[in-house]
Amino acid sequence: MAKRSRDEYECRDKKTALQKESIEAALLICATQFGYETLKEEQKRAVVSFVEGNDVFVTLPTGFGKSFCYFCLPLLFDILYNKTSWSVALVVSPLNALMSDQVQLLKSKGISAVICGYGDKEENKSLVSGGTFQIVFTPPEILFDKEWTEVFRSSSLHDRLVAFIVDEAHCVKKWGKDFRKDYSKLGGLRGLLPSGVHFMALTATASNFTRNEVIRSLGMTKPVMIIRSPDKPNLYYSVMEKTESIEDTFKPVIEELRKLRHNTKKTIIFCRTYQDCCDLYLTFRSSLGVEFTNPIGAPDYSIFRMVEMFTAVNTPSLKQSILASFSNPRGHMRIVIATVAFGMGIDCAGVRRIIHWGAPSDVDCYIQETGRAGRDGDRAFADLYYSKRDIGVTFMEDCMKNYCTNRSMCRRESLFQSFQSYSPLQKPIGCLCCDLCAIVCECSFCKF
Repeated sequence: MAKRSRDEYECRDKKTALQKESIEAALLICATQFGYETLKEEQKRAVVSFVEGNDVFVTLPTGFGKSFCYFCLPLLFDILYNKTSWSVALVVSPLNALMSDQVQLLKSKGISAVICGYGDKEENKSLVSGGTFQIVFTPPEILFDKEWTEVFRSSSLHDRLVAFIVDEAHCVKKWGKDFRKDYSKLGGLRGLLPSGVHFMALTATASNFTRNEVIRSLGMTKPVMIIRSPDKPNLYYSVMEKTESIEDTFKPVIEELRKLRHNTKKTIIFCRTYQDCCDLYLTFRSSLGVEFTNPIGAPDYSIFRMVEMFTAVNTPSLKQSILASFSNPRGHMRIVIATVAFGMGIDCAGVRRIIHWGAPSDVDCYIQETGRAGRDGDRAFADLYYSKRDIGVTFMEDCMKNYCTNRSMCRRESLFQSFQSYSPLQKPIGCLCCDLCAIVCECSFCKF
């Protein structure tokens, strides 16, 4: 195991903190490079706490700017320690699409970044092991792959390594036990990293239970908690039991597409299975006919479709095309039918409605996915359709089952019961809060 020996790191190993003023001054330089005029207090506290030698757990809402908390770290360490060879942050991330977006963004800001993957050329591995890139993204599986083991143990890389980041950290708890077991092994890497390299875990959504599970699994030592409630007061919640007919359920949305075309609310429909995605996509396609594209009768290419499907089966180029079209305010695409892959880290502005065709297994996932809507603060909608089969599965958490079957408590209060350590909910008035609050609302609009 390579040992950190350079004098510039000794102060951190001895836990001798830098003056907070010096850190914040350097942080301002980083913020400017990333295009920020000012930083939020939570961003500052996360970065300063990490540089002072702490593990840090960051739970900040979608669109808050939490990625900056680790984007800036290599540059920040370079400034603080007057380094002649740049620092490196190693980032564990679950999805290639998410990593690709982040690499492109970082490169546009003058930060070198790379994604490690299976089948990479030896030249690329050599560049990573030599500490050539400031931010190195990797899925968890690559960290334990035989072809990459020596790369990540390289002394050149260890000499430059300043941070171990776990992005979308709720995946540690959600996937670590069965689906992607290497997530459960990340905590064991601490002993292989240079002393003084701390962990930062980030997610938009983590209940009290999820947060504690992630901290335990990663072996985080008394982490500094940077927490802000994921509740979005501009989001209106509603829950309905599924009908037997997909066509009947989505008829209002299909008619909206017919009438409003490119003015239809930008919508993401989350399905629990690939087959559900296909069934729903074919329903829209057959119902709309030649109106499926915009303008009507345009060639049946992705850039002209008003509805598209985003799943693991899509080619990387098609995924990028869908993201580009859906993110474009002038794009024709108004509805994306997707699996969970579209819910993590994908940044698409202007989403006004999230529909769940089938209930997620837990509230963390549900809040994460509904958080894609209303990022601009304007009113948005979160509609959930569930079946008795959905809530009958053993792997669905009780809090999610209760949210679906609840008929009396405010949806928002029911949903956020497992986030008790967060700040109090900022509930909007009844008819703007949820379908159940709307029933008993007595505001001036509802009385007449």
